[in-house]
Amino acid sequence: MKLWNELRKLRPQKIRNAIRRRWFERRLERTALTPAPGVMHLGSAYGGWMIPTGLLERSWLCYSVGAGGDISFDLELIARYGARVRAFDPVADYVDAALKQADGEPLFSVHQAAIATQDGPLRVQVTHDHSSRSVSAAGLYESDVFLELPGRTLRSLMDELGDPQIDLLKLDVEGAEYEVMPTLDLRALGVKVFAIQLHHTGSVRAARALIARLREQGYEPVGCKPAVKLTFARTDLLAR
Repeated sequence: MKLWNELRKLRPQKIRNAIRRRWFERRLERTALTPAPGVMHLGSAYGGWMIPTGLLERSWLCYSVGAGGDISFDLELIARYGARVRAFDPVADYVDAALKQADGEPLFSVHQAAIATQDGPLRVQVTHDHSSRSVSAAGLYESDVFLELPGRTLRSLMDELGDPQIDLLKLDVEGAEYEVMPTLDLRALGVKVFAIQLHHTGSVRAARALIARLREQGYEPVGCKPAVKLTFARTDLLAR
């Protein structure tokens, strides 16, 4: 009877979603990687990324899209390599948390912004996880709570902030990457290293197509960290 009561609590949709997520992660984490100089993990176990540090230069400007509650990656880029980092997040609580973690670091700034395909209102879903404040414009969560936030394109943010190019771009947009990525020309933005978290809001086929498009633009995968945090480097830099 106790087992039956426990099974009744499990929602079929939640089970299907968990199976799909695990299948997606298992397949994408097998992506073949190209050797790159100095690939290492920067940041905490939760918030970190694999980065080809042999390519980094002190003059670099980094856009960290999706600050969340952990900016250890951003702060390590600054501490180790003297990079300038602009972080972005649509959630006001995460913006406040980032400011506290940065503790006045002059090379760090954070801005409240939801990255979108165009400037204008963006409907986002609030996470079902009570320990998180994350939002998704791609239906990532098991929730029926929605908000409307101002959406911004990367280009409009660059223009507003006076940045002619981005050297390192980290993009974690909670499943909206499949809509955002086709609107980005990474070479035109000046991106040398690109890091993205892929979510199971898209199929394995859609994720592989996204990777193929990045390769067509001249970027090769050089690092991977669970759950499906892939890092790419521009091929002309790898050839040096």
